[in-house]
Amino acid sequence: MSIRFRVIILALIGLVAVSVTAYWFHVAGQMRKGIESFAAQRRAEGWTVQMDEPVLGGFPRAVTARLDSLSLRSPAGLSWKADGVTITLPLADPLHVTVEAPGFHRLSGFDWSGIISAQTATARLRLTTEGKLSAVTVDAATLVLEQPGVDPLSAASLALTAERLTPPESGHDKPSLAATLSLRGLDLPELTNLPLARRLETVQVEARLLGAPPDAAPLAALAAWSADGGTVELDRITVEWAPLTLEANGTLALDSALQPLIATTARIRGWGELVTRLVQVRLIDPGMAEAAKIMMAILARPDSQGRPTLTVPLTLQDGVLTAGQVRIAQVPPLPVPAPTPGAPP
Repeated sequence: MSIRFRVIILALIGLVAVSVTAYWFHVAGQMRKGIESFAAQRRAEGWTVQMDEPVLGGFPRAVTARLDSLSLRSPAGLSWKADGVTITLPLADPLHVTVEAPGFHRLSGFDWSGIISAQTATARLRLTTEGKLSAVTVDAATLVLEQPGVDPLSAASLALTAERLTPPESGHDKPSLAATLSLRGLDLPELTNLPLARRLETVQVEARLLGAPPDAAPLAALAAWSADGGTVELDRITVEWAPLTLEANGTLALDSALQPLIATTARIRGWGELVTRLVQVRLIDPGMAEAAKIMMAILARPDSQGRPTLTVPLTLQDGVLTAGQVRIAQVPPLPVPAPTPGAPP
């Protein structure tokens, strides 16, 4: 190899190195500006934002911004504080951003407060070429929720995905968003006379949002979407909570007070064992239990695997959960904040 050729190769390598370095510093500067712009916009909307100066790194493959402390408080009084957040933007694929936030998250609002800890917590964001969010995936493991005066809740894992459907179709009957939720290994507090296992093994939900909420403040958008006939199609719900296994599908909507209205058809297995447990904890007497088992056996039908399955309509309306014509429980209303004068809803 001639000296001249070697010089050319070294020059090209040097040019690439300088270009990569310049590009990295450009992207790092844009990321810093983006974080500062986000904070400024929230403050202009009445939010309280506290965060450390971002520590940039990741050269040469990516740009990372580490915030060792981040605290947000909305005009409505909702607050979130994280011990640390790391944002990663790969230079080879800048439309896919990763946000990692393991550790402790302090939440409060609506006269409630709690601390969620997670061994791992990662959000993967997919952006459009215009910089808008098109999809998000959240994965977390070894979660614990602690609240004052209440036994802690823990979960082995949580996975959530949400994706905008493109191109969006107009009309309240057209899907604009698809989402899935998977929760595994939820350990509940010790409850007296609970006829179900303390561990809820699996909760899985597949849903589609029909109708596109308008581009407005969250509560105003939610109210407008609901008033325009927007609903959520619950395509598949699966719950495994021994001794019960429940599979359902249906529809969720909101009433004028933004409280949920749910209508589903549920297919339930394990009801015989549940009745037996109800007898054991003395919630029903043995005679009533036997009559209930006979009635449910008459109504049950075998599923595709030959397992006795009871099909029951489950509804939630005006805060009352019913199975068929039987009232099951009174569900407390969701807290909806009153608008703050001069602040976004």
